Amino acid sequence: MELINNKKLLRILYIVTMTLAFTTRYGDLEIGFTIQIFIGLFWIILGVLKFKDNGCCFNGKNDKQLPKFIFLYMLPHVVIQVYTIVLMLFGKVDWGYFTTNLTVYVPTLLAIVAIYLIGTNVYWYTFLALFLSWCLSVVISLICKGPAIFTHAIIQAYINPLDQTGGLSINYLELHDLVLAIGYLLIYYLFTNHKLEKKEKIILIFTIVIMILGMKRVSVLGLIFVLIFYFILKKVPSEKQFKVCFILGVTIFVLSYLFIYVLSDGNIFYDVISDLGINVMGRNYYYQAIMKYATFSPGFIGIGRNVVTKILNSELSYLNVGGVHSDIIKMYVENGFILFGLWLWYQLIFMLKFYKKEYGDNVAILYFGFLIYLFTLYLTDNVEVYFICQILVTMLPITYALKQKGNNCREFERIN
Repeated sequence: MELINNKKLLRILYIVTMTLAFTTRYGDLEIGFTIQIFIGLFWIILGVLKFKDNGCCFNGKNDKQLPKFIFLYMLPHVVIQVYTIVLMLFGKVDWGYFTTNLTVYVPTLLAIVAIYLIGTNVYWYTFLALFLSWCLSVVISLICKGPAIFTHAIIQAYINPLDQTGGLSINYLELHDLVLAIGYLLIYYLFTNHKLEKKEKIILIFTIVIMILGMKRVSVLGLIFVLIFYFILKKVPSEKQFKVCFILGVTIFVLSYLFIYVLSDGNIFYDVISDLGINVMGRNYYYQAIMKYATFSPGFIGIGRNVVTKILNSELSYLNVGGVHSDIIKMYVENGFILFGLWLWYQLIFMLKFYKKEYGDNVAILYFGFLIYLFTLYLTDNVEVYFICQILVTMLPITYALKQKGNNCREFERIN
């Protein structure tokens, strides 16, 4: 098949299809995740065809490492779904709640298959598609609604959330998944010490503009935490930097359980939020409603994968929200006390040690920088099933790891 062996054609096709997959708003028209899934499956099939064309084996140093990444990144998703199926078999969860879970399988696989098909520079084409997607969405909204979309976005984000300048009630520049995902781009360039080319500088300037106009408070908070982490590491001797990551990983682990405990302990959390006058955009109501389905106890087994969303669209539909706006809560309520802990440990400790052992401290530190941002988003948003966020948080550590491995091998060959 000519397409799978034509890198130039693949790159063009990738940019075009990812631009479409990343674009979920065209003026007042919102596109669901179905198109994203189909585009993702298309690329996964191309990957399978290339694998078959290569005699069902992986050629090249980078390609041979990809099966390991597929296993490691798919494992938690598979374990969680199998656990839910077991709960269903024992009658603990109704079979009506069963889902294919494609919203996590597809972007995870797509991120790795794209590296296989296009190479380790695929992250750059992903960034370009991200930028083009924003332009496509904003230009169409501009044509449909006029220049008021810009003034309205700024006023609603920074002055009055209920503002309706120009008769607009929706912030057409608050493209949730896209704006949140941009944080990973900034973190990548911060930790890789990558010498920026002119085209990359242009993209970075536009990403900052996109963040300012899209204004997701949690992404700004996440980037602040990452910057604090970055400057702390600058003050720590290089041989102790990984230890800092490990200690912070354990800290996030403990704080996640503490967060659940506080939410489950009566109305303390909600009263404090109210007393402080913090505007949580209705999240306190979502949290209270969902936490009623859980208990803070090692004996709590969970209510099943993706059941939280099903409940919010059925018996809790009066809340008018599709997600609980906290993946920490979602993962605890769905998976139970013990599996929730295993999920935390796998990301915060196991994968961190894996990257250090296999690819060195620099890759492990980059990975942990992503984790700080990711868990900040997990605290108050629904990014665990966000298409773009999942692709970048999977693709970027892997491409950097492969690049570092290649550099180390070349340095070893030069010395010897």
